[in-house]
Amino acid sequence: VPGPVSRWGLGYVQGGEALLVRTPRSSLEPVDLLAPLQEIRTDTAMGQAVVDARVSGTDNTPPFRFRRWLFVGHEGASLEPIWPRLLQHVPDYMRRNLKGRMSAELRFHLLLAMLHDTGGLDDPNLQIGTIRRAVAAALALVSREATEAGLAGAVGNLIVGNGRTMVAARVDQPMYLRRLWVRGERTERDDSFRGVLLVSGPGSAPGEGFEELPLGQAALISRDLRVDLAPLAP
Repeated sequence: VPGPVSRWGLGYVQGGEALLVRTPRSSLEPVDLLAPLQEIRTDTAMGQAVVDARVSGTDNTPPFRFRRWLFVGHEGASLEPIWPRLLQHVPDYMRRNLKGRMSAELRFHLLLAMLHDTGGLDDPNLQIGTIRRAVAAALALVSREATEAGLAGAVGNLIVGNGRTMVAARVDQPMYLRRLWVRGERTERDDSFRGVLLVSGPGSAPGEGFEELPLGQAALISRDLRVDLAPLAP
């Protein structure tokens, strides 16, 4: 990520537990998220570098976590004017986990509230379609409240997962997906390694091998790395 960067962090899952490495310090130099990631053994990881210096500190550094759930998301416009109204949709016990003032973290907790309503928040095998509908419902709620308050650009791309499945939603800024695999000694495909890489943010396409997600679509990534696209309609 080109500098300057105000703060950055990584989230990953080990033994069913979501863990965080967050750096609230700013950097004028580019930040390479690959270097620290290479030292981590995990099936699922998320990273984000923030270039917005309006809010600082560890609590405002992504990724955000709740139990086994991890979340990264573009900030967009501040939700401060409608923060109290949106917070009414979050159960009391979840509000105590909301420690910062980032709009992305509030959107995460709205999404968690939608999952709470399904009764599947703590189900590690929750159907990915249920997660997609919760994402869509949370985005629709924020968009509706922001429109009524006259706020522009209040929602952005997001990625959420529980270590088994992941949903990536393209709301406005570009988002790209690449299926990863390696070649064996005879140059044939070696299925000992497979993966899915998602890149989100402004700027040009990240390079060969990536496909751009359509606007208003979500990529649904299952435990076996199957990728399906679905609309972000509630």
